[in-house]
Amino acid sequence: MRKLFFIISIVAVIFFMSCSNSVGIHDTAPSGAYLYTSYDTTGNAIVKGWFTMEYQDSTRISGNWNFEKIGNPQDIGPQVGLGVLVGDIRQGKVYIELNPQFKDNNLQLLGIIEDNKYSGEWVYTSYIGITNRGMFNAIKK
Repeated sequence: MRKLFFIISIVAVIFFMSCSNSVGIHDTAPSGAYLYTSYDTTGNAIVKGWFTMEYQDSTRISGNWNFEKIGNPQDIGPQVGLGVLVGDIRQGKVYIELNPQFKDNNLQLLGIIEDNKYSGEWVYTSYIGITNRGMFNAIKK
């Protein structure tokens, strides 16, 4: 009887381990959110997640973001975790700040929206100025 219990226990553990939560951060994005991926200067994906954009008027934007690292990228700035974003539209370009309360530890997204895609450059600004940058793509869900 003990042997049968042991075998059933091992099978159950293996089964539950194989059923690990496979829901990714993109899967948890609310309807209408943008699915975000940022890349380092060599084109490697370093961050993924989602953000929302709500237009306050014809030029001001607000929203929320939820991002996680892919692997162990370095000097990517505060584009991991979650927060509130603000932005604006100037001369056809969309400017978003992920940490608007900080000027010396902020991450900006600078790009254009075409159809359901927002793409452009991310820029990490620290107390020494521009510290890192790369490209990003975001597809509306």
